[in-house]
Amino acid sequence: MQGPVSAGTILGERYRVAERIGSGGMATIYRGYDLTLERAVAVKVLHSHLAGDEELQARFRTEARHAASLSHPHIVGVYDQGVADLPYIVMELIDGLSLREVLDERGQLPPPEALAVLEPVARALGRAHRAGVVHRDVKPENVLVAADGTPKVADFGVARVVAGTSHTQTGALIGSVHYMAPELVDGQEASQASDQYALGVVLYELLTGRRPFAGDSPMAVALRHTRDRVPPPSQEGASCGAAVDEVVARATRHEPQDRYPDLDAFADELREAVPGGPAAVVVKGPDDGQTLIIPAESQETMSVVVASEVAARRAVGPPDRGPRTPGSSRTPRGRGQPEVPTTDSGAGPADVESRRSGGVRRAVIASLLTLLLLAGAAGGAYAWWHYMIAPITPVPELVGLSEAAAFDETADAGLGLTVSEEIYDFDAPEGHVLSQDPAPDTELRRGEDISVVLSRGPQPVAVPDVVGETEAEAVERLGADRLEATLDTAYHDEVAEGTVMSQEPSPGESVLQGDEVALVVSLGIEQVEVPTLTGRQVDEAEEALAAAGLALGEVTRTYSDEVPQAGEIISQSLEGGASVDKGSAVNLTASLGPRTIEVPDVRGESVEDARATVQDRGLDVEVVVESRPRLGPFVRGSVGLVEEQLPEAGSPIARGEPVTLFTFGEE
Repeated sequence: MQGPVSAGTILGERYRVAERIGSGGMATIYRGYDLTLERAVAVKVLHSHLAGDEELQARFRTEARHAASLSHPHIVGVYDQGVADLPYIVMELIDGLSLREVLDERGQLPPPEALAVLEPVARALGRAHRAGVVHRDVKPENVLVAADGTPKVADFGVARVVAGTSHTQTGALIGSVHYMAPELVDGQEASQASDQYALGVVLYELLTGRRPFAGDSPMAVALRHTRDRVPPPSQEGASCGAAVDEVVARATRHEPQDRYPDLDAFADELREAVPGGPAAVVVKGPDDGQTLIIPAESQETMSVVVASEVAARRAVGPPDRGPRTPGSSRTPRGRGQPEVPTTDSGAGPADVESRRSGGVRRAVIASLLTLLLLAGAAGGAYAWWHYMIAPITPVPELVGLSEAAAFDETADAGLGLTVSEEIYDFDAPEGHVLSQDPAPDTELRRGEDISVVLSRGPQPVAVPDVVGETEAEAVERLGADRLEATLDTAYHDEVAEGTVMSQEPSPGESVLQGDEVALVVSLGIEQVEVPTLTGRQVDEAEEALAAAGLALGEVTRTYSDEVPQAGEIISQSLEGGASVDKGSAVNLTASLGPRTIEVPDVRGESVEDARATVQDRGLDVEVVVESRPRLGPFVRGSVGLVEEQLPEAGSPIARGEPVTLFTFGEE
């Protein structure tokens, strides 16, 4: 499928395409020339980016059939249709203004002029309704005024035959929100009554110079049509009476059944409400500043009025010119012979010559005045054309604006807006303008269109699987897909430090560019602080290790003079205050008591008691039994008692060394 047609292209071997003169939501309109019938035409060509949409092509062809079936002096005629790379429609060329441009110049119209515009439009729409066609987009932009001042309804591009609405989508808002009937906003089908509502809003705008409802967005305006009543024009600055207010009120009632039964009834009621009937509308036309006049009567109405007037004249006879004055005469003027009337004064040839001289002077003066007026008009004509009829306006800057804001900007500048394409863009929010054609500050004629490309927002992407990668690798991979990584950390006994151990959303899940992916990065095994255990008993140390997330390892016991308390921790394998892997084992060394012992004094004790006392001190015991010595008849010492000990009592002795106990035995 090729792109848009260019100047000089011949469609269907018959229609030569010239310059582009407009654009709409479905097609571009070109000035053209019918080579067969040798007449200027308008050629509407489907946008190339819509050529692959079969439903839109069907709507485009349906538009041609519907419009061609409507033969009416106030409906733009459709001559032909065809396909030459792109589907096209050949239509009547209207070299004039739109009703929007009339409003832009005049601001508002008095009721007689509004009647002159609206009555033929209402009659034309009534004809379409009788043919089963609903326009669906009645607004000032779709009422064109031909060079001879004839209003014509244009653009049945969104019309549907009431009997066959296979393409209608339930809930779709088709048409312009400023003229949208409440039932359309609520999702009902378009009807003759919804066209009437739109025409009632157009009547309000003609009388007041502004639309009834405004809002921050198109949807806000549409909702106001469902909530608010269109106010009486007389309360908004219109110079109309209560009867015209009532016509607007009834045509724009919320319930369709409460409006006029048809648009002919609407037109009849409006004519009765305007005293004196319609009056011609005078505006500056598009060609060389010439005045464009919308006649007081439409073509249909004028034919009826003229016929009735002729019949009346025939019945009454020619007008009475009054009796001839005695003495006067009317001499038939011969070919080339001027008529010279005679009077009772009997003027002579000198008087006749004097009159002729004066006539020449008056003729010369009149010619000079005419030349001066023409010279002034020539300069003024260009000024009217350039500044009033077809003013040039700079294209506003639309890039970065929302679609609704861009629509308002172009409308304020008197230009149209079409969306040529919607593409994904990471930086621009959805529905905002990415680019425009023409560029800002380019000069366009009022009514021309600006084509924009809208953002669809960030592009959907599948989340990559980064589990098991290092933190740096994962962040880099996500960044390549324009995803934002958020990081959290957690300890893990098996996943190495710095490695991604989980992610959310899961791998393969669809998200939008710019969305966040939450990563959990391993800190490795958790580190804990080793408690200081020296000075504690072994059982206390075990409890402290468990509370710190550590395990009790091997416990070694040894004698210590420095740590005399048995069971007290002398040392630990991991220093207190150090950070170690959680679950690590800590080995302990506990005291068995002092390494040297003071020898107890066991002299005089029985050998058995003394042995137990010494052994309780951790010392070995050796017992030496000797015979009791005699001195004469006397025997010294006692049997079974400790007589002496070595080392002496109070002496320090190394643990494990023996203590010798001396005792006397029986003879």
